[in-house]
Amino acid sequence: MILTDENVTKIMNSDLIKGIYPMIDHIEVFLLWDGDEEYPLYDITLKIYVNDPDMTTSNMYDKGLDPHYLVDNYMVLLLKFLGSSKHEIAQVYIRVIGPDGKVIY
Repeated sequence: MILTDENVTKIMNSDLIKGIYPMIDHIEVFLLWDGDEEYPLYDITLKIYVNDPDMTTSNMYDKGLDPHYLVDNYMVLLLKFLGSSKHEIAQVYIRVIGPDGKVIY
């Protein structure tokens, strides 16, 4: 199955993620696919919007949000439900955005 922005965004906004990371308001996912249907390769951009106005770059990890662990552990596991594996991911770009719209990370 070829991944799409919509199906990855939907699974990343599931209660599975929000139950672990309650400070996440929502996640937007943007995929760049190489066009190869047999051996697809993706660049993935995640925009993680948090609902904590006090979260900063300095205290993000103290408040329980580790975006790299989110990607390396949970996103990779959830992509298996869509028939994909971490071997199909070339690069992941992460942005964490506060409720005021400013980039935290």
